[in-house]
Amino acid sequence: MSDGTLSQDEIDALLQGTDELMTESLGDSSISNFGGGRSVSADALTDNEKANLGEILREVGTAEANIISTLTGLNCTFGSPFVDTASIDTIRKDLKGKILVARVALTGGVNGEWTFVVPDKSVLSISNVLIGQEDNTELTDLIKNTFTEVITQMVSSMVSVITEKIGRQITPGIPNVEVLNDSSALTLGGGQFFARLSNLFNLQDKGNLKFFSIIPVGMARNISNTYNAAKSAAATQFKGPTVQQTGVPVKNVAFEPLQMGVASEGMGNIALLLDVPMRVTVELGRTEMTIKEILGLGEGSIIELNKLAGEPVDILVNDKLIAQGEVVVIDENFAVRVTKIVTPMERIFEGSEGKI
Repeated sequence: MSDGTLSQDEIDALLQGTDELMTESLGDSSISNFGGGRSVSADALTDNEKANLGEILREVGTAEANIISTLTGLNCTFGSPFVDTASIDTIRKDLKGKILVARVALTGGVNGEWTFVVPDKSVLSISNVLIGQEDNTELTDLIKNTFTEVITQMVSSMVSVITEKIGRQITPGIPNVEVLNDSSALTLGGGQFFARLSNLFNLQDKGNLKFFSIIPVGMARNISNTYNAAKSAAATQFKGPTVQQTGVPVKNVAFEPLQMGVASEGMGNIALLLDVPMRVTVELGRTEMTIKEILGLGEGSIIELNKLAGEPVDILVNDKLIAQGEVVVIDENFAVRVTKIVTPMERIFEGSEGKI
């Protein structure tokens, strides 16, 4: 430094000393680089990574709320997600009481174990509606099996959203579901620190439902980085090359970035379909006949059906069983008085076979 200026080596040495001083003064705290870069601590997510995960979770949560609404027949809305990082000990401490844990192995565009943790109150609020036992307070095998179907459909919608967001195909495994009487027994694979993705749903007349998704920090960072790459690739493809003519510079048109829309509440987009006609069929009964028996039919032939006299008839909408009723006559026309509405879970397991 003979001429009063700093050489490049001296500048680098000073910068290195400043970084070390900041690390010592902040201890284990996360230090982010300018522009939302990766934090010094590998156990934490940067604000940019949390924001990316939040964008994805908003669409995942909206899709999962639609699943819950479809299964229960009740209006379900999704609130804003919350993303943070925590150790396994902190997660166990924050969870209280009985919980249902569902582990799903993801492969392909995202590799790792995605763990759903749902408090017993939230499990019962949904499952009791599906099995028609509103006063049930125990996580029985029936509740576990019923909620496994809910988780399976939520996983399918979640994978579809993330696949579309990151531009890579993801394949989920079969959910491994268990009930833990004490959250201290919770075990997680993939390290000691995890990204905790907290979702809050509101189910009509049932209050708030809490769902937690817990994944290793490395897996969360991989999703964020892949999402960033997909956004950059889409922006580059949309922007296109700059065209340069002789003496005349041509610039690309700049558009404002699209903003995340707010999910509509209430009936939402279903209101657009309210005037769509649906075919309603009343089915007296069914039977099976051989080709020989069918060819032998003639005037006066009697076909015996699988229903007894006095049994309710099935009411189907677009060949899907939705209710049962009894035949009545109104002004010399046949009609049906509805006596039972088929629950969503009965429709899932029985389909349109009419076996309730």
